[in-house]
Amino acid sequence: MVIVSSSSGYGHTADYLHIDQSLKSRWQPFCELSQEIERFVPRPISDYAEERAAELTRLRGLNPQHSEESLVAFVDRQISGRAAPWWQMHARFDAQFMIEYVSVCLFAHALCEAVINTVLALGLSHAGSQDLFPLLEKADIKQKWESGPKSFTPAWRFPKGTGIGESLNRLTKLRNELIHYKATVSQGGSPVLKGSNFQRGTYKNESRWLRRFFSLPYDLADHACRLLLDQRAVVILDRHPIERANEHPVIVKTPL
Repeated sequence: MVIVSSSSGYGHTADYLHIDQSLKSRWQPFCELSQEIERFVPRPISDYAEERAAELTRLRGLNPQHSEESLVAFVDRQISGRAAPWWQMHARFDAQFMIEYVSVCLFAHALCEAVINTVLALGLSHAGSQDLFPLLEKADIKQKWESGPKSFTPAWRFPKGTGIGESLNRLTKLRNELIHYKATVSQGGSPVLKGSNFQRGTYKNESRWLRRFFSLPYDLADHACRLLLDQRAVVILDRHPIERANEHPVIVKTPL
């Protein structure tokens, strides 16, 4: 169990630092993967000539009843599909990218929630209102960040309408789609049950969002520290190696 003490005499458990470490462990692999994706150059279709010839030879032996023309057309369609730049990119990177995608979404969301739960627990305890914690803790993560600290600091302001608020909204949506996934069922090509609306953009676009998700828990903790100066014990002091997202500028406010 991790214990953190503060100058105010309060101490608190900080096992969320295990989530912090887990999220940080994905930063370097993610950066390396992103760089590899950016450098990737698809092979020209001419590189597939040997593979095309081997496949054509194999199919001739298996399908002597088919004409040469039909076999050539079939193999050319196969090779064209494999040589398509989007498919080369998918085959090379998709599995590893999705490992990072899912890991970062879940770790970042868990850390965002652990931090706000700690903020609320400490703030309410300082105010002698700890009995409110079980009620506030049941709210969803966005409600907790937007309104929770007002229960002990009425002047609290969450940076809605900023990049931080936008990132929290998107992260929460993706996390819910992953954790509460529901399959869409079709019969005869027509949907009979609509499930989750899980959609992905390009690798480039999703990589930008993942960088924001990496940064988000630390930026939220920093914002809480700036506005709630007596809650410094909840701050994750070391965000290294994770870089602050450009979309999350520091919001400077007068201490409450």
